[in-house]
Amino acid sequence: MKTVFTFTADSITVKGKTFPAEYSVTPSGSVFVFVQEDGKQEKTRIRFNPDHAEYAAALAAARNEQPAPAADERPEIIPAADPAPAAVEETPAAPAADPAPVADGKATRGPVPEKTFIGESITGNGWKILFDGETSRTRIIFESKPTDAARAALDKAGFFFSAAMNSWNKKLTFKAYRAAQAIAGELSALYPAAA
Repeated sequence: MKTVFTFTADSITVKGKTFPAEYSVTPSGSVFVFVQEDGKQEKTRIRFNPDHAEYAAALAAARNEQPAPAADERPEIIPAADPAPAAVEETPAAPAADPAPVADGKATRGPVPEKTFIGESITGNGWKILFDGETSRTRIIFESKPTDAARAALDKAGFFFSAAMNSWNKKLTFKAYRAAQAIAGELSALYPAAA
């Protein structure tokens, strides 16, 4: 005999007997129903995989949704002979849905764009900015020791001096690329080209 389940948001009915229940949906899509049976301290776990006949109803209950009625239970829709015009009411646009959470709890943001600026450089009078993919750093190299004003601008922009690389560096990110473009303008003002 086939077991018939009936699901609600907080209970499950099995063979005509209703029990309190809690639901959990796994990342693979399976639905676990935790049932508190009479007289037992431990909850019984029932698993419904996507290929199970009752899966859609279990998933709807887990999501606290109303399951769609079966084809033979759907009411027949008969169009009205002469429908009256409905009043048009403007509703504000619904806010954009948040990105779906992933397994680690962070929201997805879509594909990460390529760093097309890797390998490029910005050159000025006595300085050069390299977007170095080999070291994964945005590097600012000076021909001679930078002035105090230049060092203050570099510190403010988040660049740190590395004696090993003999350059002012920042991790190669989009934020560092924008910071390098801004600092290039400041360095151009501090080190004007010879006329």
